[in-house]
Parts: sequence; C-alpha cells; structure tokens
Amino acid sequence: MDSALAVDLHRRIRAITTGVILLARLGTLVMVALSIASLAQADGFVNRPLATAVYLVVAGWNVVFLPAVARCEPIPRAVLAGDVAVTSAAAAVLPWTLTAEAFATVAVPDFEPVAVSSGVAVALASASWPATVGGCTALAAGYALPTPHDYPDLASTANIIGWQVVTAACCCLFIRRLRAVADAVDTATEQVITARERLAARRSQNEERIRHFQEQLRRHRALHDGPLRLLTAIAGQGPAGHPDERVRRQAAISANVLRGVTPDDADGTLTELSLALIEAGNDSAAQGLRVEYHFANLPDTLPSDVLHAFRHATGEALANVARHAGSSRVRLTALADRPSAAVTVAVVDQGTGFDPETTALGYGIQQSITARMVEVGGAASVDSHPGEGTRVDLRWPA
Repeated sequence: MDSALAVDLHRRIRAITTGVILLARLGTLVMVALSIASLAQADGFVNRPLATAVYLVVAGWNVVFLPAVARCEPIPRAVLAGDVAVTSAAAAVLPWTLTAEAFATVAVPDFEPVAVSSGVAVALASASWPATVGGCTALAAGYALPTPHDYPDLASTANIIGWQVVTAACCCLFIRRLRAVADAVDTATEQVITARERLAARRSQNEERIRHFQEQLRRHRALHDGPLRLLTAIAGQGPAGHPDERVRRQAAISANVLRGVTPDDADGTLTELSLALIEAGNDSAAQGLRVEYHFANLPDTLPSDVLHAFRHATGEALANVARHAGSSRVRLTALADRPSAAVTVAVVDQGTGFDPETTALGYGIQQSITARMVEVGGAASVDSHPGEGTRVDLRWPA
C-alpha cells in the first residue's frame, strides 16, 4: 500500500460521482422527451411557441452542462448554480404553456425528473450540506410559484419538493461518507508508509550496528591474539612477566583498557560512563584482577556528579574483590533501561563471598559505595553468599 492507492481511490470516487450525474441527467432528459411526445399527442399545449422556447433553452443548457461535467474535475460551482437556475426557471414557466387536462392525463408533464437530477448533481459534486440546501431551495421555488390552473395542488407540490429534497439529501450523505472513508484510507496509508519508513530506518540502523559490532569483534580478536595476550603475559608473575614491577603494573593497566574499549555486544559503544568504569578498573587490574567488561545501551552523557559517583563506587567494589574475594576475575556490566533511562552497573565475582546477616558491612561499602550513590539520587545493594561470590549493584536514578 502506498500513497498512489489513496490518490487512485479519490480519483475513482470522483469518476463514480461524475458517472452518476451524467447518467441521471441523460435519463431524465429521455423522460422529458417522452413527456413532450405525450403532450403533443394529447394536444396539451396552450402556448406552443413559449413551450418550445423553454424546451430549447433546457436542451441548449444541457448541451453545455453535460460536457462540462464530463471534462471538469471538480465540477465548477458556477456550472452547478447555472444548472439549478435554468431548471428552476423552466419548471416555473412551463406550466403556463400547458392545458389543465395535460396535468391530469400526462404522467410527468413538467421538469420534475430534471429538477431531481439537478439537486443530485449539486449534492454529489459539492458534498456540502449548505450547497445542497441552497440548491433544493431554489428548485423548490420553481414549483412553489403559482400556476394558471392552480395545479399541482399543495399536496402534490409538497410531494414533488419532498422527493427532490430527500433524494438530494441521501446523495449528499452518501458522498460525504464515501469521501470520509477515502480520507480515512488516505490517513491510514500515510501511517503505514511512515511506519514502513521507520521500520526500514530501524532495520538499516540495526544492520549498521551489526556491521559495526562485527568490525569491533574482528578488532577484538586481533587485539586478544596479539597485544592483549602479550600485555597480560608481561603483567603476570610467570616466566613471561616483566621483572620490573612498574612495567608489570602499566602492562596490566593497558590490558585492562584494551578489554574495556573492545565491547563484546552490538550495543557496546564507548561513552563517558564506560570510559570512567574502565578507568575505575585500572587500579584493581594493576593488582592482578582481570576485569571483563560488558556495556549496552549506555547514554552518551551523564551529569558529572553521577559519573563521579559511578566511577568511585565501582572502583571501591573492584578493590574489595581484589582484597577479599580471593578471585582473579570479575565481571563488570553496565547497561541502561531504555524506557526508564535508568543506568545500572553490576560488579559480580565468584569469590569466597560472605554472609551479610552475620558480617558487618565495612566503611568502604557503607560510605564509598552506598552513601556515594544515595547522594546523587541513586542506590546501591550488595548480595553475597558464602562460597558463591558477591554481587554489587549500582543504580541511577534510584
């Protein structure tokens, strides 16, 4: 579905409207021709020259009206107004050319069918209640004027006018509802197009993210198989370790940075927070702790005080792992919840752990972690079990 469908639908509605107006008018003109033949056979004219002039005016006008309806889109309001004026005038004049017997013997001696088709044309072409009411009022005036034979009577006149009004009103209601459906389809089409464009853009972004991640993964493997492995060996205590403690420390820090700046998921991009967390792991890395970083959906920026709190609270949690956990590895995860924009940093180790119910939390956890996060509107929690490691969660906002 695309915009061409909505355009085609409106075009088809206009074509249907034009077709109905043309068919209605041609049909009513045939009825008028049959009426003329019946009146001539019944000798129903009292003023043939005037009747002939009226018929010729109506015929001449329709020679103009029908091609204008067929060619113009939309139909000009001046053409519709002219049609109402000619039809109303003809309906008012023709009774003065007929005998009283003509009204009693001929089924439709006047222009009632043409008047109905004129009201239908106004309703369908304008789709406007004011225009429809105005057209029906002008046409009704042609029948409301007095006639020489006082015929048709009041009831018949009301019947003729009522038939015109009801038919025109039904056509106006129909075309308005039909156009409303077309507009609804048009709106729905635009919404579908917009949704498809957004989906295509999102798919393109996802493909770009995947390509970016694959490139990062390629670089990560290259770093892991080359510089990272070498730096890790230099920083170690084994035979490959450098004898100078300062070199080992710098190698450990460099290896830590390399692990942090090569994220292992498609949404892991470098941000202020990820760089701060990598920096927080440098001191622990220098003590032999290997930090595995996992970043996802992090915001590009954070308030400086929040960034400072995350950096130092994470550094304290990592330092606790290095000092107390008895583990050489720790997993640091940082991610943002997109709907709520909340950021969570988790430090998880598989070390010795402890029982929070029987072990008092030290100053580092109470002040350097919990209090620091609370000060910036965040929160911190510690979950640990003996022999099962420890998990420290930092969250902002709380």
